Amino acid sequence: MNKGLNKVRSKKSEALIKIVTLAVIAASHCASWSAQALSVEINNSKIEAKYLAVPKQAAVNEGVLSLSSGAGLYYWDTGGDGPVVILLHPGRGSALTWPYQQPAFAKAGYRTIAYSRRGYFGSPAGSESDTGNYADDLNALVEHLNVDKFHILGLAAGGFAVSDYVVSYPEKLLSMTIVCSLFGLWDNNIDQRLDSILPESFNDLPAEFKELGPSYRWAHPEGVKQWIAMEKKSRGDGVRHGQPAKSTITWEKIRAANIPSLFIAGGADLYQPPSMMRAAARELPHSETLLVPEAGHAVQWEQPELFNRVVLEFLNKNN
Repeated sequence: MNKGLNKVRSKKSEALIKIVTLAVIAASHCASWSAQALSVEINNSKIEAKYLAVPKQAAVNEGVLSLSSGAGLYYWDTGGDGPVVILLHPGRGSALTWPYQQPAFAKAGYRTIAYSRRGYFGSPAGSESDTGNYADDLNALVEHLNVDKFHILGLAAGGFAVSDYVVSYPEKLLSMTIVCSLFGLWDNNIDQRLDSILPESFNDLPAEFKELGPSYRWAHPEGVKQWIAMEKKSRGDGVRHGQPAKSTITWEKIRAANIPSLFIAGGADLYQPPSMMRAAARELPHSETLLVPEAGHAVQWEQPELFNRVVLEFLNKNN
């Protein structure tokens, strides 16, 4: 009797293990990451995101849009007649940040565009006395490429430019995706705690330690080397003046824009841990959220299959 019962229990356990998922996705009202959509992980020690070599890139049109005072924006554009998605890079990146997304998004029918902000790969910094701003720079590129409406996706520091564009030109957006970022507005209930999780010596640590999760660094050293090469190339000539936002960014303005929103967080992100991203997601009650276990600050690089699938599903719903 006991042997039979144990076999039944064993079979049930095996079945549960097989349905383990690697992500937690929540689409909820006022309760992102709520218990409604939690995927239970059981015996997950043998489940690991596989390493993917950088795929062959889609054909693109490249150019540098000239701005005032000698500044410019390098960009690439896969072209086509499909919906447009524009990718905004992190502080440790550039238009080169997206080798896993470019071919996948283009294959899915999206006209995919990425650009380097002033001072990053391929983009002249221009004059320190004329830095422009996030939103107007992007809008100049949008007009140059004859883009009407588009999806916007920002990773880390790219999220600052996303929020500036959202409150400055909301009528041009189909959706926004914020990845491992907190918009660029100051929220006393969120940002004041940053000092407690990032020590003063944090900035002196190697870039790959700060940006990539420990699981990825241990399991995929070749991918780490490729990321380091991308990050170094993205620095350009090292001349950068920084940029302000065009608009004052507040939660009220972002909510008023009423744009479909997706938050993505890395479970091992040292900059914006999931608890911090949850607090931001609660400010946009109808937003959708994705938590990627084990991933650090570079989710799109560490787990591109999951990242691409979820982002494309979100974009497809909001065309």
